[in-house]
Amino acid sequence: MDQDLNYHNYFTEIETFFQSKRQNYTVRLSCLDWVLIENWKEQGVPLDAVLKGIERAFSSKKEINKLAYCVKAVEDVCKEQRELSVEAPQLPAFDAGEVTAYIRKLADQVERFDKRIAETIRGIDPAGLRVAEQTLSALEEKLIAKLKVETDENTMIALKREVDRELNPFRSNMTAPQIAMLEQQLWRRKLLEKFGVPRLSLFYLL
Repeated sequence: MDQDLNYHNYFTEIETFFQSKRQNYTVRLSCLDWVLIENWKEQGVPLDAVLKGIERAFSSKKEINKLAYCVKAVEDVCKEQRELSVEAPQLPAFDAGEVTAYIRKLADQVERFDKRIAETIRGIDPAGLRVAEQTLSALEEKLIAKLKVETDENTMIALKREVDRELNPFRSNMTAPQIAMLEQQLWRRKLLEKFGVPRLSLFYLL
C-alpha cells in the first residue's frame, strides 16, 4: 500500500480495518486508540505494517476490543520488515489557498489563549510547507507549556487519573518506553481537548 497516504486516510484505513476484524462498525475508537495511530503515523510506520500487525493480533486472540492490544504485533511486523525507522511521513499536497485559510483558522482559535502565538501563526508562509509544519509544532509546544502552568492542580490530577485509567489495562502488553511515550502523548492530547485547543499541524488539514 502507498506509504505516503495522507493523515486522514491513514487513520481511516486503520479504523475501518480494525472494525472489520472485530466485526463492529458502530463502536468508535477510543482516545488512546487515536493516539496510537497518531504515533505510528509520526514514526513513519507504513500502513501495511500496521494492518499486518492488527491481522496477526487477531489471529492469536479473537476477542480484541482495543487497538492497544495490537501494539506488540505491529512492532513485531515492523522489526521483521526493518522499517521501524523510516523517513518522516510526507506532507500531503495541499492547495495554497487551503493552507492559508487553515492557518488563519488556527490563529483565530488560538488567539483567546495566547495572542502572541496567534500572531506568529498568522505570519507563517503557506508556501513553505515543511517550515510551516516545524513552526506550528514549536508553537504547539509553547502553548502546551502555557496551559500546563495555568491549569489548576485539581484539573491536572483529574487528567492524570483519566490517562492512567485508559492505560492501566495495557501496561502488561507494552514495554516501559511504550507506556511512557503513550502516557505523555495521551496527556497532551487530553489537555488540549480539555480547553478546546486545536492541534497545530498541517496534518489535520482535511
